[in-house]
Amino acid sequence: MESLDVFLAAKADLLRYATRITGDPNEAEDVVQDAWLRFRAVATTSVLEEPSGYLFRIVHNLALDRHRHQTRQNRVFVGGADRATTQVPSNEPSQHSRAEARDELAMLHKAVAQLPKRTRRAFEMHRFDGMKLVEIAEELGISKSLAQELVMDGVECCKRALRQRQ
Repeated sequence: MESLDVFLAAKADLLRYATRITGDPNEAEDVVQDAWLRFRAVATTSVLEEPSGYLFRIVHNLALDRHRHQTRQNRVFVGGADRATTQVPSNEPSQHSRAEARDELAMLHKAVAQLPKRTRRAFEMHRFDGMKLVEIAEELGISKSLAQELVMDGVECCKRALRQRQ
């Protein structure tokens, strides 16, 4: 009997057998196809006394190998994921960090509020509105160098406030 005939006669049984081992009909189909390739390679070079039994043995071994491989992957990548995610620190700041940040922000607001009106306006336009010095100078009707000086005064005021906090 030809190797293809042996394979075709046993294919449905091989699929059921492989599905029982792998638990997945799609995976079983792949196993049976791989088994056919291996069986054909051996059958063309050797005379097999029990070709059907040999074919089932190939399916058995391939299905077990795939099942073991899948189990290892699930254990490492799926089962280990829960454990791993509990060990990853949160990106959220701690309550202590939040409180410090709120205090720092309040201090900066207070420092900026105490700036002279034109300095405060130049600083806010630069830092919060993203305006360039030329635009600030034009808006306030001052020179670019004075606009730069006002912005720098605002920055220095904020730095002093932060240093005093420490």
